[in-house]
Amino acid sequence: MTIATLTKLSWRAVSRSRVRTLLSGAGLVIGVLAITITVATGEGARRAVRGSFKAMFGSIDVLFVQPGGPAQRGMSTAADAVTTLTPDDAAAIAAQVNGVREVGMAQDAPNIVAEANGQNTTTSLWGVSSNWQSLHGDSVASGSYFHDTDARVAVLGSDVARVLRVSIGQRLRLSGIEFDIVGVLAPNGAGPGGISLDNIVYVPLGTASRRVFNKTALNLVDVALVTPDAWQKTQGDVEKLVRARHALAPGQIDDFRVIAPRAMIARMESVDSGVAKTLWWVGGLGLGLGGVIVAVLAVTAALQRRHEIATCRACGATRKDILLQFWAESVCTATGAAAIGVLLGVGVTALGATMMRAKLAVDWPLTLGAALATVLVGILAGYAPARRAASVDPAIVLREAAP
Repeated sequence: MTIATLTKLSWRAVSRSRVRTLLSGAGLVIGVLAITITVATGEGARRAVRGSFKAMFGSIDVLFVQPGGPAQRGMSTAADAVTTLTPDDAAAIAAQVNGVREVGMAQDAPNIVAEANGQNTTTSLWGVSSNWQSLHGDSVASGSYFHDTDARVAVLGSDVARVLRVSIGQRLRLSGIEFDIVGVLAPNGAGPGGISLDNIVYVPLGTASRRVFNKTALNLVDVALVTPDAWQKTQGDVEKLVRARHALAPGQIDDFRVIAPRAMIARMESVDSGVAKTLWWVGGLGLGLGGVIVAVLAVTAALQRRHEIATCRACGATRKDILLQFWAESVCTATGAAAIGVLLGVGVTALGATMMRAKLAVDWPLTLGAALATVLVGILAGYAPARRAASVDPAIVLREAAP
């Protein structure tokens, strides 16, 4: 029996017994659907988290050094940070720690009043080093970034420019000090926690230190890595260096923090791990139950079709032909269920992403892997019933059917 003939006979038998086929494939469809949605939810969450962190920090392949010990929570600002982190610390990190590509420095404060054209708004003001754009990859919609760390110039986030109705070449006042607008950033959206990344103003660090914040201590050192996968070792080296520079004795609590976005992302991605594991179990259970149902209904089909089997044997079909036909029917059922499960999963994912405005993304390698696993379940579950069907003795069956 050729493969084409076998496939044709199998699909004919499957389509002829629609109810049995639907019952056989239902569990397998549920399994593939659950796995597809689970993977899409997890992949979407990972992409959303990584995207928001990249939008906020420019890259996840960095380390952030902040003043304040481990007990301090949140992002420190120039208004509340202790003065334990200095430009000399940043220079030492750049010069003495292996695996560091570039170091940026910043001071910032929230709720700074910005005024222009008779309008005013509150914004986050950042005094940053001249390499900040290259570190963060900010896109400038109009104008340019600054390179002079002592000039009274400003680069505005898109929300600030829109609210104040200003453009490059105009001036605005920040805490009563005038700045020339030299650039407006492209929209960045929201970062982690829904924080707006467009309600922000960048000014040169030297100008901010002397004219706005009146302090030289930093509240953020941005450390770009040469080898992202070695971030843990680099983090340890940075901590060791800064502890030595701050003359901290063994056992004394750090007066600074080193934060790794990769570690933060890993923690955020693990928040929904319990739900994901549950859905994975549902998917696996669906495939397992689907395999049992396929096997049970295949055995029932073999019993109901004993006369058909006997007739085929009497007409010259071998036991191998019968085994292959019944086995192929189980595989066809599983293949159809896998295809339907994937289509439903992709459809539900797209619908969910539209209706809930959630970032869901189909992970095709894992989804197709689930489909292949479903076909494998059909292969395994259908073999024993197929052997049972092939073992039917045609002489006994035909004798029983005789009047």
